[in-house]
Amino acid sequence: MAVNINIDIEATNRCNAVCHFCPRDATPHQGHMSMATFDKALYRALEFQGTKRQDSSLDVQLRPSICGLGEPLINPNTPEFIRKIRGAGFDSCGMSSNGALLDEKRGNAILEAGVTSVNINISDLGEEYERIYNLPYEETRDNIIRFINNSGTDCEVQIVLVNHREDPQHTARMENFWRSHGVTHFMKYDVINRGGALFVDHMQYEKFAERRAAERLMEESGHNWVCPVPYLSVFIGYDGLYYLCCSDWKKEAPMASVFEASILAISEQKLHHVTSREPVCRSCNHDPLNAVTDKIRAVNAGDATQAELDKMVRIFTSESANAAQAIASAIEMIPQVHLSHLEVKGKRLIPVIAS
Repeated sequence: MAVNINIDIEATNRCNAVCHFCPRDATPHQGHMSMATFDKALYRALEFQGTKRQDSSLDVQLRPSICGLGEPLINPNTPEFIRKIRGAGFDSCGMSSNGALLDEKRGNAILEAGVTSVNINISDLGEEYERIYNLPYEETRDNIIRFINNSGTDCEVQIVLVNHREDPQHTARMENFWRSHGVTHFMKYDVINRGGALFVDHMQYEKFAERRAAERLMEESGHNWVCPVPYLSVFIGYDGLYYLCCSDWKKEAPMASVFEASILAISEQKLHHVTSREPVCRSCNHDPLNAVTDKIRAVNAGDATQAELDKMVRIFTSESANAAQAIASAIEMIPQVHLSHLEVKGKRLIPVIAS
C-alpha cells in the first residue's frame, strides 16, 4: 500500500497580495527561510524518506513542496530550494503562487531548477481581481499565460479557484477562461477558516446544537477521531519549527525545530493536539468532529442524506483506527520529543544554529 505524504516547506509567510478571504493579519510573525534552515529541513525529509520498519507493508512516498502561508517567489532563494530538492533525488517538487511575481525571469528560474507542478491561486478577472487580491490583473494574467506556455510537459500548472463568492457559476466561468489558455488541472474549494484564524459565520461550531450530536456519534464509534492532515502533510515553518499543519495560521502549535528533531519524533505531540483538539483543531473546519457537525446540519437542512452522514462517520472511524496504529508504531520506533515550553501562543521562537 502506497501512502503519499506532502512535506510543506515554507519559503516565506510574507505575501504581496491582500485577499479578503486570507487571515494574514492573524499571523504573529513573518520572515524568510534561510538557506541553512532549508538545508536542515531537506535533511529531515531525506531522513524520513529513508525510515522504514522492517515489518511494514507501507510504501511511503514523500512529496516536497515549496509553499507555506506566503508567496514563495518573494524569497530569492526559492529556485535554489527547488534545485536542491530535485538534486537530492526527489522525483517531484511542487510550488504555489499567486502569479503576480511569476515574470519571465522567475518563471524560467523555477523551471530550470526542476519544479514539476505549480498551483496558482487566481479566482477572479479584471477589476474584480484587483479589488479582491489588490494585485495588478493584466500583469498577473500575462505572467500566468507565459508560464503555462513555457512549462510544456515538464511542469503541471494547476489553477486554484476559491469559491469566495459562494457562486458556482462564477467559478465555472473562471475555469472556462483558463481552459481557453490551455489549463487542464484545477483545484476548487470553498472558503476555509484556516484553523479559526478567519471568521466564517457558518463555521462557529461550538455554538451549534448539532455539535452535541456529533460528539455522541464519535463516542458511539468507539474511537477518538483523528484528523489525518497533520500526518499526511508535514509543515515546516520559515523559522525551522514544525507546526501542527498548514491550518495553523496563528502559529499556535509550534513543536520542535528541524535542528533538534526528526519528523517522526513529533508524532506524539501531534496526536496530543488532534485528540485534545487544542488549540487549533477545535475551530478548524478540517477537524473530523467539526466536519460531522457540518454534515449533521446539512442533513437537518435537507442538503445531505443520512447515508452520506453514516458514510462520513464510518470513514473517520476507520481512518482514525489506522492512524492510531501507525502513530503507535512511530512512537515505538523513534524517541519522542516533549517540548511543551514551545507551545506558547504567539511566542516567536528562532532556531539557534551552532557553528
